Amino acid sequence: MRFLRLGPAIFFVEGELEITRETMTPEDAFRLAKELETILVLKDRETAILLKEHPWKVLTDIINLKAQVKITPAAPMIIIRVPDVEKGTKVLKEKVGGQIFDPRDAILASSLSSTLIMVTEKPLTRALSFEDIIKALLVSKKFHEVYRTIMLEAPVIILETKPEWNEITIKLYDAFGYYKENIERLMIVIEDLDLGFVVAEGWDWDYPRPFLKVPVYRLRLITWEKPERVKFLLKGLEYRGYKRLCDIDVIVKGEKLSWISVGSFSSKFDMAIKARMELESILSREALLKILELEEKLFKMESENQSELGESGESRE
Repeated sequence: MRFLRLGPAIFFVEGELEITRETMTPEDAFRLAKELETILVLKDRETAILLKEHPWKVLTDIINLKAQVKITPAAPMIIIRVPDVEKGTKVLKEKVGGQIFDPRDAILASSLSSTLIMVTEKPLTRALSFEDIIKALLVSKKFHEVYRTIMLEAPVIILETKPEWNEITIKLYDAFGYYKENIERLMIVIEDLDLGFVVAEGWDWDYPRPFLKVPVYRLRLITWEKPERVKFLLKGLEYRGYKRLCDIDVIVKGEKLSWISVGSFSSKFDMAIKARMELESILSREALLKILELEEKLFKMESENQSELGESGESRE
């Protein structure tokens, strides 16, 4: 789980700058920008250019072009994810000071001698829109001083914002033994959706029926997400369409979480279909493509294995 990352660099440009890139609104540029990419806000303040380069390269290119422009940087930006924005912003203000602003106003009021802190509840594994930033702190201190304080105080900030966390055990079982691909799918979802901190993982045994011992991959997750939410999302990995890929159990305080406790679903399969639809809608494009690639590999291996068993006259049952 990522608690902190840097935002894009924002420069206000006055004068004529010849850059053959698509223009957009500053809001759209912010929504599409990733960490340490560069947004040039043009003189009308209504138009921006997003450059998928770090700010040092962009400034070097502008200098080398000998462009007759005036560039005013906004303050360096830190984006912080907390489970409760109101509490988190209050704790941050106690640690580093500053004034609370609307995010847009904070950017306009900032300067190089200050630091912007954008506070959100959304995962930091992808770009964020202005709507995702609920509060902003404008701190009249230099970036390195603020960044160092936040990094040192990070555990305290998180615990003061959310004193009680959930500890969840996740068990993955695959009847066909394709653990590598299924574990990778599981980790992609946990990391891309920033579901929590994986504090332990490894192999274990499970006993689904008397005298039946099966290998399982087990991991422990510390999270502020509700266990029911984690159970629902991971259900979307068990099936793709009508094809079952693996079994994933979510265990809280030694008790396996039942699908019935998660929500109003007509069956496990109904829950899996709805969970899969939501997963595909909220995963980043890169994560979803990787999961689909792994699943195609699983289908291919299973098909080849079934063919070999058919030729030998054996059965998996």
